[in-house]
Amino acid sequence: MTITGRLVLIAFGLALTDAASAADIPVKAPAFAPPPVVDWSGVYAGVHAGYGGGMTDWTPGGLNYPAAGFLGGGQIGINKQIASLVFGVELEGSWANIGGSQRLVDDGIIGGATTVSANSRIEGMATFAGRAGLAADRWFVFAKGGLTGVWEKHSFGTSGVGLLDQNASSREFRIAPMIGFGAEYALDAHWSVKAEYDYLHFGSRTVPFNGLAGFGGVANLAIAQDSVHLVKLGANYRLGPVAVDSAYPPVKAAPGTNWTGAFVGVQGGYGFGRMDRSSFIDPAAPGSGVYDLKGWLGGIDGGVNVQSGVLVFGVEGEWMWTGLRGGQTFTTPDPFFGGTAVTTLNSRIDWLAIASAKAGFVVGDRLLIYGKGGVAIASERHSANSLETFLPAPGSISSATSGTAIHSGFALGAGAEYALGGNWSIKGEYNYIKMIAQQDTVTGVVTFSGGPTSNIARGFDRVGQDLQLFKLGVNYHLNPLPGAVTARY
Repeated sequence: MTITGRLVLIAFGLALTDAASAADIPVKAPAFAPPPVVDWSGVYAGVHAGYGGGMTDWTPGGLNYPAAGFLGGGQIGINKQIASLVFGVELEGSWANIGGSQRLVDDGIIGGATTVSANSRIEGMATFAGRAGLAADRWFVFAKGGLTGVWEKHSFGTSGVGLLDQNASSREFRIAPMIGFGAEYALDAHWSVKAEYDYLHFGSRTVPFNGLAGFGGVANLAIAQDSVHLVKLGANYRLGPVAVDSAYPPVKAAPGTNWTGAFVGVQGGYGFGRMDRSSFIDPAAPGSGVYDLKGWLGGIDGGVNVQSGVLVFGVEGEWMWTGLRGGQTFTTPDPFFGGTAVTTLNSRIDWLAIASAKAGFVVGDRLLIYGKGGVAIASERHSANSLETFLPAPGSISSATSGTAIHSGFALGAGAEYALGGNWSIKGEYNYIKMIAQQDTVTGVVTFSGGPTSNIARGFDRVGQDLQLFKLGVNYHLNPLPGAVTARY
């Protein structure tokens, strides 16, 4: 055998030896990381920014106007997670610039113009609240409640015939009960982002003002800042090591459709209710000022659900344009000039929003039954037109006034949602809404037959209402809803 042949045989033998050795080495399958498990226990700190608004009522002068603006600040808190339940406390502070103003000019029916103006601004707020909710995977959905203190600045002025020119100001600290709803999503073991809605309700309070002429430099005025609504976005960082408590593992979702995750959707429906403006009406006309509302509604919704076993807890926000409206016309005797007065009242709701928390349970594979409760907000326009005739001499006075206000109330509801498979579901829902009665200021003109036209402003129309809504909707879930019964764990 030649030298070349020997070399080929040696090389072939070495190759077989290497192959046999390699066959003895175990081959590892590709590694797949298990889905991350987030534990929400521990101390956290973060920042937030948002937007807020509401209504401010003043007893003198019939002032009633919206206030709105931005806020931003920070928060610190602590959570404890036991299985899927998370509870904790949170301290939050915000700089704010939530303000509004109004200026009313009233020429008077007989003459002599007066002007009343006011301005209010929330400059800062601090909140101490408890939070509780459910967590699944990276989602944490919660409700919260506590107390909020706000620092406010007010100014007030009057001028005109029969009045001393007055300019006054005041600063005060007020405390209001607060309820809220929100959802938080963990980006990793430490960082999370959140969205939150908070509602503050203030009662009427007498505030000392400095600078009012004719009152020894100090006078008391009543302010009722009925409602403040806050929408906030934020980020939190959990401090220290993060570890899941093995003694209390999260509760897995029941087999079937898993409702955990965010969703968006559209909805439409029909509503009806009763409007109460009886404080605007003379007692000589019993039953007047109370009339029906009805009409269509439609808009968008979105929120987050978390499922633990067969239980589902979620938060939801809705915004709907509406054709809800109603009115009334009635005739009363004129006690001053004889003759009669014909009055026409009208109201309409331009848009309606609801922020709510909901809780329910799954039935079978695809059906979710739930109840919900939260806060309702509506932009409404109210008008009043009247024509009064004089006797025995012919003549008349006509007036036309209107005003817009943001109304707040409470909402309760119940519904059912059915998973179609993939990412889609359909729902049907009923809501009952009770609006808190609040002052409504209307402005307009008074016209004398054959005479001048005068500007008027009236603030003694106190408006309350209740609504019943029936809605159908379609939701798109950002996580797929399995169409078949599967065990996901």
